[in-house]
Amino acid sequence: MKRLILILCIFLISTYILPAQKSLEAQEKSIAVPVRVFDGDEFLADLKIDDFEIYEDGTKQKIKALYLTEKDQITRKEGLTEMNPDVSRTYYLLFQFTEYNPKIADAIKYFFSDVISQGDSLELMTPMKKYSLSNQALQSMSREELSEEMIKIVRKDTQTGSSQYKNLLRDLRRIVSSISGTSSRTGFEFDQDSSVDAFGIEFLLPRYRETLNEIEQLRIVNQSKYLDFANQLRNIKGQKFMYLFYEREFRPEIHPNVIQQLISNLQDQPHVLGNLQDLMAVYSRESKLDTKTIKRLYTDAGIYFNFIFMDKKPDIYSGIQMHEQSEDVYETFSETAKATGGAVYSTQNPFLSFKESSDQAKQYYLLYYTPEKARNQGEFKNIEVKVKNKDCKLSYRTGYFSK
Repeated sequence: MKRLILILCIFLISTYILPAQKSLEAQEKSIAVPVRVFDGDEFLADLKIDDFEIYEDGTKQKIKALYLTEKDQITRKEGLTEMNPDVSRTYYLLFQFTEYNPKIADAIKYFFSDVISQGDSLELMTPMKKYSLSNQALQSMSREELSEEMIKIVRKDTQTGSSQYKNLLRDLRRIVSSISGTSSRTGFEFDQDSSVDAFGIEFLLPRYRETLNEIEQLRIVNQSKYLDFANQLRNIKGQKFMYLFYEREFRPEIHPNVIQQLISNLQDQPHVLGNLQDLMAVYSRESKLDTKTIKRLYTDAGIYFNFIFMDKKPDIYSGIQMHEQSEDVYETFSETAKATGGAVYSTQNPFLSFKESSDQAKQYYLLYYTPEKARNQGEFKNIEVKVKNKDCKLSYRTGYFSK
């Protein structure tokens, strides 16, 4: 009798453990793909698991489970395999600019009033440092208090963190003005600075190049920082929402008309002419951002990345050409946002862009599939999602690195 009871107990324990183990194994082997589906501006919340198709490197996959999620709650699920998805949310707000835009305050107020919920986490990055919002603060302080505190931090850190960068830009502008002033027949009038006016062109050109290099080192977007950030987020569980607020950058350059006049005037000074030609090579620098690597790392980490490009017009100075210095940043992070399922905005009103992006992020389908083919470790696999028989707009992460 005792033996029979023992066998029965072992059987009952096995029936409980084995399904749990299979569920855990299914989660470890499966790929999660958050998908947002829109008909115009309206999210389609009535789709079923059979409405979707997923392809990995062109091969159709069997979808194991579907979860319809709103904010941090699962509202519907389909499929025979239980995946137990982690729908907790962590927000990453990155403010990378040198001039504080008052519309940022509206975006922050909206974030605390309509976006973040109890149980969510927040990481804030300014030009100065990183901050974390504790759950205790979220529970104990009012939303108005939290938003006002964050606005103060962003405004203060923007002014402090960009002071060295703006000082270098000011120095660069003065040097360019003095260089331009050494050409007497350019047709321009310049306000030269006395601290650089005493130096000749042979001293000003190297100083200009050194200042350019210093500015390059202080650029508000640094590739290694963003690569490290993506690698850190790979190990964070749950859903990750990232918003990068980036302000368009310009670099003061010698006006082309002035350059042509200088070349004409420096024919009898080949060493100075050589310095000027070296400077032209600096102007035509190639992008230092590795778009492919950044895009794949953020996609693999499962980050819902949104890029809010804060446009502005360049300042106008006599004899100086303000050259666009944001092309590489815009290209890289626009592609990254699209690859992760996020959005790209070019705007002078970051509040409206943030509101639209965060509103679209509230609902999504979480689809799971187990790759049919064996995968080589470290190989990047491309994902494509389709909705059958519907003309709609989809956004989703487009790949991952196999483990």
